[in-house]
Amino acid sequence: MSPLIEVTDLVVRYGDHTAVDRVSFTVDEGETLALIGESGCGKSSTALAALALRRPDSGSVRFAGQELTGLREKQLRPLRAQFQPVFQDPYGSLGPRTTIGDAIAEPLRVHRRPLEGRVAELMDLVGLDTSYADRLPHELSGGQCQRAGIARALALGPRLLVLDEPVSALDPSVRAGILNLLTELQERLGLGYLFICHDMALVRHAAHRVAVMSDGRIVETGPVRELFTEPRHPYTRELLDIEAGAHP
Repeated sequence: MSPLIEVTDLVVRYGDHTAVDRVSFTVDEGETLALIGESGCGKSSTALAALALRRPDSGSVRFAGQELTGLREKQLRPLRAQFQPVFQDPYGSLGPRTTIGDAIAEPLRVHRRPLEGRVAELMDLVGLDTSYADRLPHELSGGQCQRAGIARALALGPRLLVLDEPVSALDPSVRAGILNLLTELQERLGLGYLFICHDMALVRHAAHRVAVMSDGRIVETGPVRELFTEPRHPYTRELLDIEAGAHP
């Protein structure tokens, strides 16, 4: 069976700066690949290219066997339903003047999907009381807003979620609940996750495999247990030392 998403020799440049330098990875259905590294290493640029929101300078992005690079926006639009983002800032991603219900319904309207009962179904799926549908984001907690963001990402029935630091803006007490929700949704729906993260402690519990990124390149990839117990690259060992210092 082919990977859900297959990125090969991806290059993304901004002027003279190469943000992503020949990056390759795959994510299978039902799998979480964590892409981890410090701020500025190229993780988010990789995520944008994987979502076909930024055209790479070279390389290949294939989703379910279909090449995305080179497709025009009109050709990409029906495919976008299958891979959706969840952003870092739960408040900003929803829109301050848009009710929670309308935010969740937006992708259904854009793609002309049936609305009846769907918003309530999605809210229930992510553990969000349907009475919040008429509220604005500032009336909810950060964790509740992130649940709404996840519900919106699931509205079109995607096969892959790109999770860009999905819990880093939340209080530590709330993070575990969101991570548990993501695990439950993956098991229930068979979702693949590309999990963008800078925190090794989160990766230890949230991912199946890890790709370590530094200066635009993936320097090491492996199963979580193997990478944590037998890191091969000095940068991976450095990240683990930082985690050990933060969590003695």
